[in-house]
Amino acid sequence: MHSVVRSSGVSQHVSGQTALLGAQDADPLSHQIRVALVTSFPPSHGDLNEYGYHLACALRDDPRVQLTILADEVKLQEEPSGFRIERCWRFNSAFNFVRLLSAIRKSNPDVVWFNIGFSTLARSPLAAFLAITVPALARMLGYYTHVTLHTVFERINLKDAGVSLPGLYRLAGRIATRLLLWADDVSVLLPSFRSELVSNYGVSAERVHFRPHGTFKSVPTLEASQPDRAEPDRVEPNRAERIILAFGYWGTYKRVDLLLESIDEIVSKVPNAVLVVAGTNHPSTPGYLESLQERWLGNRAVRFLGYLPEEELPSLFRSTSVLVLPYSSAAGTSGVVHQACQFGLPMVATNIPEMVEMAREEGIAIEFYAPGDGRALTNHLIRLLKSDELRQRFSQQNLSAAQGTPMSQVVDEYVRSFQERILASRVQVTAP
Repeated sequence: MHSVVRSSGVSQHVSGQTALLGAQDADPLSHQIRVALVTSFPPSHGDLNEYGYHLACALRDDPRVQLTILADEVKLQEEPSGFRIERCWRFNSAFNFVRLLSAIRKSNPDVVWFNIGFSTLARSPLAAFLAITVPALARMLGYYTHVTLHTVFERINLKDAGVSLPGLYRLAGRIATRLLLWADDVSVLLPSFRSELVSNYGVSAERVHFRPHGTFKSVPTLEASQPDRAEPDRVEPNRAERIILAFGYWGTYKRVDLLLESIDEIVSKVPNAVLVVAGTNHPSTPGYLESLQERWLGNRAVRFLGYLPEEELPSLFRSTSVLVLPYSSAAGTSGVVHQACQFGLPMVATNIPEMVEMAREEGIAIEFYAPGDGRALTNHLIRLLKSDELRQRFSQQNLSAAQGTPMSQVVDEYVRSFQERILASRVQVTAP
């Protein structure tokens, strides 16, 4: 028999397996914590699927955790090995809240952990709104719920997002944020995001946490990145080329037009420079990359790679000389930046507040330019591409930044917080 209990403002679902009747001094965490991770998950290409995969890898390797992944449906493909996966929701479905709540009850977790932004489960307004209710509804059913929120609504540039009714969208965004804040706890990836949620929504500071993004794998030692030593994750194997990489979902606030317009001048100063554009169109801007590819067809200094699966990314990053992040705005941190750090990549980026804060907080070496300033972008890239010494200096700093927050360390902090919250909600359960 299952009992739902509440204590100290935290929901806790206590099963017959974990509740020790009448034993005040018993340790309810003597078993593994059962975690249900709600996330898009490879081979899906959905929002945050890469981050969800690396969270899941760290959780799978943690002996304190028994993991079930509540993932999005995909066409029949081979699943990543080593995981318990329940494909129980479909992107843009208005019925996701029913399917997810059913899957949560079935998996009977101690913790329901949501790895989401505002449009991870849906983009259509009704489906997105219903999906955002799930953390609050799961808490009402008695489960401890934790949301890792990758975006803060107030940081979304509505013009960049192509919103036609900004006033209505702002109202809906605030309601959606309040719904997400009904979860037991929320984590965000920048300190300023935490401050904004606490001040704008009056939520208790004890329930909103800043936690770093984390890097996706163990990184080489700094000794291996010294200029006089070969280092396997920071080598530019094709010395005939200097590759400039732009990587992401393109067409809204991430656009490569300015970068493409700069490439001829860059090549005039660095003849072996090549611009590689990887990734796909943002769902809101179909055809964006195809139009650019047609325009630049035949230019040997420009390549479009399309979507790349996770296993092909290391080879791409190892071959890159400089990463460029040509964003006009951002509503969250950048997973691409953290991937680049693990390979010691030098970076050039627009000086939007989120990018500047992330670089400052994590000690990441980035050359910044003002939005729309093609001259500054071109100069930064030429300077980096022409100087082996400067790229090496940036590389060492970014490898060091990656070592500071490996995903295993980030997940360890989450799991410890889950343990503390579960312990804080310990109650006596009286047998019927």
